Amino acid sequence: MDKNVQLIRDVFDAFGRGDPAAIVASVSADVDWRHPGGPEIPYGGAYKGREGVSRFFARIGEAVEVKTWEPRHVLAASADEVVATGAWSGVARPTGKSFASDWGMVFGVHDGRIDSFRVIEDTAQLSAAFRR
Repeated sequence: MDKNVQLIRDVFDAFGRGDPAAIVASVSADVDWRHPGGPEIPYGGAYKGREGVSRFFARIGEAVEVKTWEPRHVLAASADEVVATGAWSGVARPTGKSFASDWGMVFGVHDGRIDSFRVIEDTAQLSAAFRR
């Protein structure tokens, strides 16, 4: 199996077991990490470096009780890019509202480390869950 694909599978396993430190350890020092979302999604935005990624996962942990985490496909798109699809569901802690969303993710990988991350998901579902 491609080592970059395995890296992303390992990251997904770490998220599933609630181990953000393992994810942070897999990113480059200057990683460019981005999640879409407006002001209603507390963890949306652009994050830089390991400290930024750590902050991203802290915000998710504060904002979401994850109910399901289902990576479905993890594929090498090129020598330095991995794409993945899946779904997750949870409860927005501030409101108690549930959400479910399919997602697509694109990871840039260089020298065995994640150096970029982008996700596409149903931000309307997420925003509705966080809206008071």
